[in-house]
Amino acid sequence: MGITFSYRHQEIVENSPSIVNIQQRWPALFDISQVKEEFRRLTAVELETSFMANLDKYTDALLSLFRTKGGNAGQQICEILNVLNQTSAVEKRRDVVIRCLIVYLSENTDNLIRHYQDTHVDLDELEQHTLRIITKGGSMDDPLQNGIVLEGIEVLTGLACALLLGLIYAINLSYPKELRYTFEFFQKILLELDSGKLSPKIHSL
Repeated sequence: MGITFSYRHQEIVENSPSIVNIQQRWPALFDISQVKEEFRRLTAVELETSFMANLDKYTDALLSLFRTKGGNAGQQICEILNVLNQTSAVEKRRDVVIRCLIVYLSENTDNLIRHYQDTHVDLDELEQHTLRIITKGGSMDDPLQNGIVLEGIEVLTGLACALLLGLIYAINLSYPKELRYTFEFFQKILLELDSGKLSPKIHSL
């Protein structure tokens, strides 16, 4: 994958192939380790390490800020924060911070994350998602599973937000307009890429 990087990236940027075509042409690109490597080739940044370390670094300050939010957004944030009264797991804490961040930025969590009670999701349901993180299960008998859906295809499972950002870079996708501030935070604050140019909303945050 390292040897073919330049050719592959040029092909993806110039031809904008579908996800199906990319999967057929470069199947290894949808392996978790290769998503991280491709992101490093493109940015010289370690994807998972940087994303998680900075998310944890800012968590306490963000939680304090979120609790000051009023109005309808504040009520939504309070409901999300209630999860922390039930568990202290690091993974759940990260999930709560990201969900609260989306609401705080006046965006909609449903535009990024969709939960399904059943671990089996019908194909016609997946086809409704152009770019989405899906979570499945979550009961005692069905541990919570994360997946990433692009153009109606579940392409990856794992550390969803970080890997989704890695795929966006690797496949040269645009950020969803309805989540532009959330992804700006991911890119410029958590991954410290192009962080000198912040929108007024992210700068104030």
